[in-house]
Amino acid sequence: MPPGRPDWLDVVRHRVRGFRVPFMLVVQHHAIPSATRLVAPVSVQLPGDVDVLAPRLVIDGTEYRARVLDISAVPVTLLGETVASLVADRDAIMNAIDVVLHGYPVGIR
Repeated sequence: MPPGRPDWLDVVRHRVRGFRVPFMLVVQHHAIPSATRLVAPVSVQLPGDVDVLAPRLVIDGTEYRARVLDISAVPVTLLGETVASLVADRDAIMNAIDVVLHGYPVGIR
């Protein structure tokens, strides 16, 4: 996959200033045309991480966490090469996004 053209749930390198994380997880589907992509930063595990809000991801044998609470829109021109596809982890990733957007199963109003 060429840089700046990642598919849904691809992990990419990036050129975003201020993002000190090594990778971004693309959470916007590639069939939705736009100049930006919604991405979640991917970092090493931090104290207090909870699986439901920061799902575990393994990239090249190393465990990372997707920071779904920090989803943001990034210009596709700043997204680099794809290093992994996490389609196999989609249930954990989508569950985390559902919790953030809908509060379920944490709490419903």
